[in-house]
Amino acid sequence: MTTIPELLSHLSTQHQTVLAALTCEKMRASIVAFDAEAAEQGTPLFEEAITALLAFGVGQPLPPSAYAHLTERLAAFWPDLDESTNAFASYAFDACVALSEALAYVQNRDSTHVLQCLTAATDTIDMYVQDTQAVPLAPEALNAFVGATPLMQREQQRQAQLVQALLAKPELDATFLMHLRQLNGHELLVDLTQLEQG
Repeated sequence: MTTIPELLSHLSTQHQTVLAALTCEKMRASIVAFDAEAAEQGTPLFEEAITALLAFGVGQPLPPSAYAHLTERLAAFWPDLDESTNAFASYAFDACVALSEALAYVQNRDSTHVLQCLTAATDTIDMYVQDTQAVPLAPEALNAFVGATPLMQREQQRQAQLVQALLAKPELDATFLMHLRQLNGHELLVDLTQLEQG
């Protein structure tokens, strides 16, 4: 079975950027939840950056300095896990990792950044499962348990479907982006309201 890292090598820079942008879009809810308890709001920055990344994907890149400026603004917002008392800080942190990696990719074109962006999404699910379910397992067994959860299975399927759709479409346009957003799904990556109840 061909893995996503192997398939990425067959995707153009624009295609990989869209994959990363859609993953950031999937993680936006973590920033929205964080913002509800924060003085400084990160959601507008996320939306601006995702729009910029998607524009890059359809051949409308910003000047390189614009991506660098977005990266600087993200660094200024990034939650400090040692100091933050926000219940959603760790989830916002993962979302910042994803966006940071996506922005790094358009600046240096190293596909490792796209993989790290995708990994940030699965890391969020891993953390969520452990936060919401008492699973007294050794690390190896725990990884297997998390990997078998419907949440993780759905995320892996989302990533694989997007990659396959991108592979089948050499030229991207706004109409196809709408199709990709439908494939991306409207389901939350994780239901953070469960943490509020916990």
